Amino acid sequence: MRTRSLFLIAMATTASLPLFAGEASGEFTATKHDKIKPRYAVAYETRDQRDAHKRVIEVVLTEAPIDIAAAVTELDPHTQIINMDALRDHNYILLWVRPNNDVSMNATYSSTMTQFVDMTPGSLQANIDVLSANRVSGRLATTKAVKTMGDETYSIDVKFATDISHPPAGTKLTAGGGEPGKALKSLLTAMSKKNYAAIKAGVTPDRAESYSDVDDAVQTLGIFLPKNGKITGGELRGDTAIVEIEADSMLTLVKMVKSGATWQFDRATRAGFIDSK
Repeated sequence: MRTRSLFLIAMATTASLPLFAGEASGEFTATKHDKIKPRYAVAYETRDQRDAHKRVIEVVLTEAPIDIAAAVTELDPHTQIINMDALRDHNYILLWVRPNNDVSMNATYSSTMTQFVDMTPGSLQANIDVLSANRVSGRLATTKAVKTMGDETYSIDVKFATDISHPPAGTKLTAGGGEPGKALKSLLTAMSKKNYAAIKAGVTPDRAESYSDVDDAVQTLGIFLPKNGKITGGELRGDTAIVEIEADSMLTLVKMVKSGATWQFDRATRAGFIDSK
């Protein structure tokens, strides 16, 4: 009976792990903090903060398992993941992996949001042995203890291997963004003219109900949407579209959703700076 009970416990533990959870080992050590000892790894494609026209693989190394499946369908998977309950009480390491062993690191202590940021090359060295469309694995380590501006030293030596999770495949939107892009452009025009009725018609019902008046609507939307942006394309995913809009050397991603025959604004996020060269 005891053997059977242990087998059932093992089965339940395995079933609770995310489908695409990979493996991680090693540790991050800082002189004034506890060690971070990741056991799990997940990865997904995101925009490169150095140039949002490019893509980069973000790897999340965690002490507790997280569910990646829902996050990768969101407009900003990174924000979704770092705000998950599973990470709220656990420390983690973020890696941005590019070709040629080019890796950026952010080791985060969740209780204080203390962050240790570094990149290769130098004292931080990477050996990425697999970087394909669907998998990433490798090792990241310091060659010597690194002193921070806060008079603390850190070292890291971690290994990881995981599948790369992807959202459902979509259809590319050309410059102008197709019908979702036209709807977004109409919303931007309504904002410039302070046409409250047109603004409320151009956003989802939940968004429309959150505005107290036209000034509130224009100000709130203006936090996320550039005034004089150029819609350069995007991706259509069924009744959802991710529209790309560029302005002031910044790429903004806009989620538009279809309601009947109408496309409406749902949310937006700044993807990063773009290289104008």
